Amino acid sequence: MKIYKFGGSSLGSAARIKKIAGIIRSGLQPDCPVVVVSAFHRVTDLLLEAANVACTGREGYLRILDDIGQLHKTVLDGLFSGSDAYAGLSDSIRVELAELHDLLHGVFLLRELSEKSTALLLSFGERLSARIVAGYLNLLKLPAVYLDARELIVTDANYGSATVDLEETFQRIVNAPVPDGVIPVVTGYIAAAGDGTTTTLGRGGSDYTASLFGAALGAEEIFIWTDVDGFFSADPKRVRDARVLPFISYAEAMELSHAGAKVLHPFTILPAMKASIPVLIKNSFNPDAPGTRIERELDPAAVRQIHPVTGLSSINSVVLLNLSGSGMVGVPGIASRLFSCLAKHHINVIFISQASSEQSISLAINPAQAAKANRILEDEFAAEMQARLIDPLVLRRHLALVAVVGNNMSGHPGVSAQLFETLGKNGINVIAVAQGANEMNISVVIDNRDEDKALNCIHESFFLSQRKVHVFLAGTGTIAKSLIRQISRHRMNLRREKDLDVLVCGLANTRRIAHADEGIDLDRWEDALKPREPGYAGIEGYIRLIRERNLHNTVFVDCTASGNVAEQYPELLRANISVVTANKLGMAGCAELYEQIRTAQRASNARFLYETNVGAGLPIINTLNDLKNSGDNIISIEGVLSGTLSFIFNELRKGGRFSDIVRMAKEAGYTEPDPRDDLSGADFARKVLILGRELGCPMIYSDVECESLVPEELRGEMPVEEFLGRLSSVDRWYAEEIQTAGKAGMTIAYAGEIRDGKASIGVKRVPLSSPIAGLNGSENMVVFTTDRYNITPLVVRGPGAGGEVTAGGVFADILRIASYLL
Repeated sequence: MKIYKFGGSSLGSAARIKKIAGIIRSGLQPDCPVVVVSAFHRVTDLLLEAANVACTGREGYLRILDDIGQLHKTVLDGLFSGSDAYAGLSDSIRVELAELHDLLHGVFLLRELSEKSTALLLSFGERLSARIVAGYLNLLKLPAVYLDARELIVTDANYGSATVDLEETFQRIVNAPVPDGVIPVVTGYIAAAGDGTTTTLGRGGSDYTASLFGAALGAEEIFIWTDVDGFFSADPKRVRDARVLPFISYAEAMELSHAGAKVLHPFTILPAMKASIPVLIKNSFNPDAPGTRIERELDPAAVRQIHPVTGLSSINSVVLLNLSGSGMVGVPGIASRLFSCLAKHHINVIFISQASSEQSISLAINPAQAAKANRILEDEFAAEMQARLIDPLVLRRHLALVAVVGNNMSGHPGVSAQLFETLGKNGINVIAVAQGANEMNISVVIDNRDEDKALNCIHESFFLSQRKVHVFLAGTGTIAKSLIRQISRHRMNLRREKDLDVLVCGLANTRRIAHADEGIDLDRWEDALKPREPGYAGIEGYIRLIRERNLHNTVFVDCTASGNVAEQYPELLRANISVVTANKLGMAGCAELYEQIRTAQRASNARFLYETNVGAGLPIINTLNDLKNSGDNIISIEGVLSGTLSFIFNELRKGGRFSDIVRMAKEAGYTEPDPRDDLSGADFARKVLILGRELGCPMIYSDVECESLVPEELRGEMPVEEFLGRLSSVDRWYAEEIQTAGKAGMTIAYAGEIRDGKASIGVKRVPLSSPIAGLNGSENMVVFTTDRYNITPLVVRGPGAGGEVTAGGVFADILRIASYLL
C-alpha cells in the first residue's frame, strides 16, 4: 500500500485533478493507495478573508462565499458536465456551503472569531475538495470513498495546531470502514478533539495526515505530491542556485522542516520514521522528476556528500526574548520555570540559547505569541524582578532564524568557523547562536533584512551553488567600458575553471542608471541604462540603491575621477561593501578623507583595493606591501609614473623637439584634452603621495615637491592650440639639457623619488645605465631600493596607462576580493 498526499495547488482546477487522477491510477497495483487531499488553491485564503470581513459586516462575507461556490462549480463543470454524478455532487457541495454560511453568519452576529471557530471554518476547504476528488475517481471507474479525517484523527483541544492522540488515531484508522479495492480519499489537515469539535494540525498539516495513515496502515511508501521537484538545499525562491536533494535522512528532513522549510510539515517525519517508511517528495506538475527520497539509512557509497552541509532553511519572522540577571547564576529551577510557564500557555519555543555563565537565556518565538509570552513571564518572575535579581525581559523584533543542517557536519572540523567567517565578511551580525550536541544543526538569529543575503552567501560558501560576486560600477567611461568588455569575455572561463560568476548588477553615471540582481546583459548594457528615479540621484542615491539590494559578496567599483564618489568610500566600507577603485582622489585626497577611509577599512570586514591608483595594471602597491609585510626596509622608491610623460621624454632622447612631441602625444590620445593637465605633474604627484602614505609617511599633497613642465608664462588662461603654438619657447632648453647630460654619460627624465620621508618630482638627470633611461613608449617603472634589494634594486616595469591596462588591473582587484570573500 502507498499513501498519496496532494497539495492544494495540485487541485485548483479540473485539468489538475485529471492529471492527479492519472497518478493515482498508476499507483493502484498491488493495493489501492490512500489519497489525502488539501483544500483547493486559494480557498484557505478566501475562507480566512470571509471570516475576517464577517466580523465587520454581512455583504463582504456573502460575496466571498459566492466566490468559493463559483470556484468549486467551475471545477465540477470541468469534471462532471453531462454525467449522472453532477447533480449528487452539486447537492453535497451545496449542503457544505450552507453550513459554511451559517458559521459565517454566526461570526457576523457575535462579531468574534475564536480559534475554535477558525478551525471549523478552515475545515470546509478540505471537505469540499475531498468530495470532488472521490467523485471524479468514481466517474473514472476507480472505486473511491470520501473519508472525513475528523472521524479518524483524535487530538487535544489546541484548535490551531493540535497534538494527536496516536494510539486512538491509529486504532480508528485501522478500523475505518473501507471496503477492499476502494480508494479512501481523506481530508488532510483537519481532525477532531475528544468532544468531536474540529481541530487542525497546523501549517502543512495534510502532510502529517498522510504520515499518520502511512504509519497506522504499515504503508510501503508515503508520497507527498506537491508543486516543487523535491526538497531543495534552500528555498529556491530566495536562493536561485538551490538544488534538489535526491536523498536526505529523516533527521535532516526534521531539522530543515522545523527550521522553516515549507515543503514538509515538521511532524510528518515522526510517524514515518518510527515505522521506517520512506517518504518521497514529488512534483504533481512534473511527475517524471526524481524528487527527494527521505529514509533512515542512506547508501554511503551512492549519496555521501563531499560537503558537510546538506541544506539551509529559515524562518523569516521571529522574536527573540531574553531573560537575564545575576540572580539566575547557580539558582536551580529557573529554566524549568521558564519553559514550564511557556508550555502551560501553549507557546512554542523555536530556538534556545544560554550563556555558560547561566546569567541569560534567549528564546526565539513566533511574533504572534510575543506579547502573551512577555506578559506571562513577567508575572512568573515578578518577585525576582522586584528584587532586581532578574532584569526586565527584553524583546527584539524583526529577526530571522537561519539553520544550517547536515548529517556530515558531525565531527567535521571548521563548519562553524566557515559559517561565521562567511557571515562576517558579508557584514551580517549574528545576534544569537545555538548548536545541538549531535552537531547536525547550527542555528543563528540575524536581522531579518539580511535573511536572503545570509542564505545566499552560506549556500555558496559550502559549495552548494556556484560562487558569485555582485559588482556595482560607478562611471561608464573608457575604463568602465574596457572592464565590462573584459568581464564579458572572461566570464565563462571563470565559471568553468574557478567556479566563480562575476555579475555586474549595477551601472551608473551622473545621469543614468541600470541595475539587476541577476546581472545586467553585458552585450547590451548601454540599452539598460535608464534615467535615474527620484530618490536615487547622485552617488548618494546609487549607494542607497546598493544598500537596499543588500546582495551578498558585493563589490563597488569606482571607474570615475570624481572627488564626490571618493568621499563615499568610508560609508561603503562601514556598510561592509568592498571597494575597488581606479580613482586616485580617495587615497591621494585630503588627510581627513584618507584617515576616514583607513579607519573605516580597519573597522570593516570589507576589502579596499586600489592597485591601479599608481601603476594602472602594474603590481606596484602589492609589491610595496609585500616588501613591508615581510619585514624589508624600504630605502627609496624612484620611478616614472606617468605614461604620458614617459612617452614625451623617451621621444626627446631620440632627438625630437619638445613642443612637437607634446602635440604628437595629444594627437595619439596619450594626453588629456588639455596637455597642461599632464605637464603640470599633478597626476604624477598624487601617485607619489599614495606611495609615500603606503610607506607610513604622514604626507599631504603640498608636501610633494612637484616641478611643472608648463612654462610659467604659459600657465594663464589660453586656448589649447595657443598653448601648443607657444610651447616651442622651451624646445631649446630641453635640447641643451639633453646634450649637457649626454656629455656626462647621462640623460634626462621626468621622474619621482621618495627618500627619508620626503617626495619630489621633476626633470632629473639619470645615468644611461639606469633602468629609467631604458624605458620605451609610454612605459612606467618603479625602482625599489631596500635592505634586501640594495645592490640590485627591485624593478617593476610595464605599460602604465590606457583603458585596457587599467581595466585589467581593476578586474584583477575584483578577483582578489572574490577570493577573499569566497
